[in-house]
Amino acid sequence: MKYYFKIFLLSVGIGVVNILMYLFLLQFQIVQNSSYVPQEAFDIFLILVAIPVQFLILALVAYVSKKNKQMVLMTSGLFVIACLLLILINTNEERSTFNKEQVYRSTEKYDYQQGIATPEGYPIKLLSNSEFTLAVKGHRNPYRLLETGKVYSTNWGNAESTFKSSEDGDVVLPDSLKLYWFSFLENKYYGLRTKLDKTKISNYFKKGYPRDMSGNLDRMITADYQDLNAGIAPGGDVILWISGASETREISVFKAKEMNINQFKAEDIVQADEIKKVLSDTCECKDNLQQRRIVHNNQKIPFGIWTNQYREKYNWKVDLGKIRPKKSELEFYFYNGENFSFFDEEVIKSRHQNQVVPSYIIFHFFNNKDEYKAFFQFDENEIYDNFKTLTKENRNEPIDIVLNFNGDFSTATVKIKSKNKTLDFTKMKTLQIRKD
Repeated sequence: MKYYFKIFLLSVGIGVVNILMYLFLLQFQIVQNSSYVPQEAFDIFLILVAIPVQFLILALVAYVSKKNKQMVLMTSGLFVIACLLLILINTNEERSTFNKEQVYRSTEKYDYQQGIATPEGYPIKLLSNSEFTLAVKGHRNPYRLLETGKVYSTNWGNAESTFKSSEDGDVVLPDSLKLYWFSFLENKYYGLRTKLDKTKISNYFKKGYPRDMSGNLDRMITADYQDLNAGIAPGGDVILWISGASETREISVFKAKEMNINQFKAEDIVQADEIKKVLSDTCECKDNLQQRRIVHNNQKIPFGIWTNQYREKYNWKVDLGKIRPKKSELEFYFYNGENFSFFDEEVIKSRHQNQVVPSYIIFHFFNNKDEYKAFFQFDENEIYDNFKTLTKENRNEPIDIVLNFNGDFSTATVKIKSKNKTLDFTKMKTLQIRKD
């Protein structure tokens, strides 16, 4: 009788080993509730129920083998191996989910949205399967943030972002980008699949950018970028920007391929009535003049201008003459969709550097406790012609955009000069100084 009691204890021991293996492999990973009882507790219950069954089998083996110790131990080992295999099979999904969640939790994440921009007047329809692809996905990660099946018609660099609730939490950085769209003015379909420079994106998110939060240039912070935006232009040109509330920087430039209509699903095919409706949208919205206007008066599409001319760099700086304010901001908007600001010492000690051509400059400064804002919006053709004229002999010729103010800061003039030549701006869209 004592022998079979030892067999029973051996069965209990096997059950304990099996439970320990189960908990070790599960690592207390995911508690899946099944009604009022967690799935894990039910699995442990089954292991305990197996103990008397194991005892009966071991007792039978001992009886048949005439209490052969090796046969009993071998049978015990088979029970452990069989249980291990069952545990591996039954907990495979939980372990996989847990491991992915652990990787997700340790992966770099930021609170950002995703958006699409187009040049003014060149609408596109974003088609299904367009997304910033995330290699690492968590249980709550909102990894599909681009809204497809809709028409985008914005201004270059100013994207329309898909709303993401703050409750969704931070999002990991994308590894690649997939975009499929229909270009209304070209009547063509395009597709892009490309890897992204994840390190470059990460560095921008980590670094942030300087921003004045008071409006009086006296409360500077390091602000966070909040958007990853893809700009889609005619000819399949695509630019990726990273943006914050007051800064946009270019990340990468891509070229999409024209696709055949037969490569798309039926629901992605843009119908003739929708094309007619979009192209006949001539609204000139008073709050954002011409943002939605599509009519181009039969002018040719300037293919390549968004990724070529707008991205050409010249060696230039802004010259403020004798103005040396203690608090100041030079805010730049560029034709390539970027915008950023210099503050205080950076404004006064600005130096020549290779950068793209500005479309708009705002100079915000204080003089004798008076606050001024000067607005300089350039004519696109004129400023590019002036830059090309001054750099005709030397592409790296240092260029100054000179802002000249009169004594009481009520008026100003704008010139552009090189070492040997000075040109006037006679077609400024905006030249205004405001005293606040």
